[in-house]
Amino acid sequence: MADEDIQVIHSGEDGAVDHHGEALSTLSRRASIIDVPRVEAARRTGKNPGDHPGINWFYAMMRGFCRRAFIQQFRTIEITGEEHTSSDAGTLTVAWHTNGLIDPICFVTTQPKMLVFGGRHDMITRPIIGFFASRVGGQPVLRQAELMRGGASAEAAARINGKTMLTLAECIAHGHATALFPEGTSHEESNMKRLRTGPMRSVIAANSIADEKGLDEPHLLPVGLHYRVSWYYRTDLWIEYGSPISLAGAIHPAEDRARLLAGEWVEPPHDTVNAIRDEVKERLTPMTPDAKSWREYCTWHVLGNLRTIANGGRNETWREEVLAARKARDDLRAGDTTLSDALPASKRIGDALDAAGIDGRSLGPRGLRRPCTHDRLAILPALILGLLALPLTLISSGLLIAGAKFLGDRTDEGLDARTTHHFLAAQLGPLLIWPLPILGFCTAAIMLGHPLLHVGGLAVILPFAFHLSNWMMIKAWDFYVDARTAHRLGRLRGSPAGDAIATDVTGVLAALK
Repeated sequence: MADEDIQVIHSGEDGAVDHHGEALSTLSRRASIIDVPRVEAARRTGKNPGDHPGINWFYAMMRGFCRRAFIQQFRTIEITGEEHTSSDAGTLTVAWHTNGLIDPICFVTTQPKMLVFGGRHDMITRPIIGFFASRVGGQPVLRQAELMRGGASAEAAARINGKTMLTLAECIAHGHATALFPEGTSHEESNMKRLRTGPMRSVIAANSIADEKGLDEPHLLPVGLHYRVSWYYRTDLWIEYGSPISLAGAIHPAEDRARLLAGEWVEPPHDTVNAIRDEVKERLTPMTPDAKSWREYCTWHVLGNLRTIANGGRNETWREEVLAARKARDDLRAGDTTLSDALPASKRIGDALDAAGIDGRSLGPRGLRRPCTHDRLAILPALILGLLALPLTLISSGLLIAGAKFLGDRTDEGLDARTTHHFLAAQLGPLLIWPLPILGFCTAAIMLGHPLLHVGGLAVILPFAFHLSNWMMIKAWDFYVDARTAHRLGRLRGSPAGDAIATDVTGVLAALK
């Protein structure tokens, strides 16, 4: 196989497995097209070892657009453990991967350092996205999912991946940050997939370079990313930064460290890599649902909410709900017989809530809580805000919203990629789409004979007006969701299924008190 060839390999389900006998990640249409020369041409590198490969001003601009879109993406965002991030030492953040592009954006928007990313090869070659990903310093990776299907030669893979690994290691050693996802692919499962070793090999190399140059030891940070429903727009998010994993002694032999400093990628000792991987797994697993299924995780949430109610409280935030479910999981695994006896009723409650489109927040001391009047009436502000915002929102973002909805619902990359389309529309819309209606308004103003000063003022005001109208529409959506939830809750509460929930809740609470 010539490196210069464009390889098109099988996309979709094909039953391919890796050398462990596990199913390889299913390839999307984009991932199945591997253009090695284009990948190598699109990659950016720093002028000196350790320099960030991105364009600084471009990165800063795109991070600003990311933060704006990120705030729009989620209804609530809570971040804990930020004290574990270092302002001096380089950082490798590792997390499980269930939400496509949104997962790395969590770190772009919440860490002060410039991040450099390694990602799937088409990240820097696909239309539109590739232009931006390349200029913020994205580094391409040819995964086993592509290589074991014949997507590139071993020589091309070693060249591309080795350069990426060395770039990441040098950047981390010199104080930059990166985020990598050791599962190697985004997915929709309720537990982690087998961890790949790429992130561990990079951070060990970074530690070796830092040790040779007398720089600070890099931080290896495990992070829990908790989404209420990862593929929903305006869901809740908790980012849980854990304490760093020590890298003391995790370095290459002396002769290999010299080769790293000379710009040659050298694999670290396998035993060291595996030890770090095992510790990452041990630290990350409790920060994920770690359930056999989402139904089982839903049951733990029911138990967690009911135990809080039994103690006279209420989980006020998504973080508190996650922690309550985590404690229920851990206590069940420790042999708590009271919780084990409550599992069948909790499963029935969880199934009934899920079928009605609501969750454990709807539970109260007597079964289902009574819907709040302000939630029932939330349809009124939803209509008012929506109608006020509609004209400018349609002009500025109508096509974006329709396109994101259409593409997100029809993506061949799974539910976990759905919100990627929502996010990109919100992030890139002001940059690529808004100039068109602004130009149209300004042209119309000139043709109507308005002074150029007024036209200039219009050009300045319109982006803020578009932003305000979008926020009004987002708030209208939030009010609508509140009203819809109240309606569903009231309907379930008055049904035989609601009576069954009340009976089960009463029994579980009696056992937990």
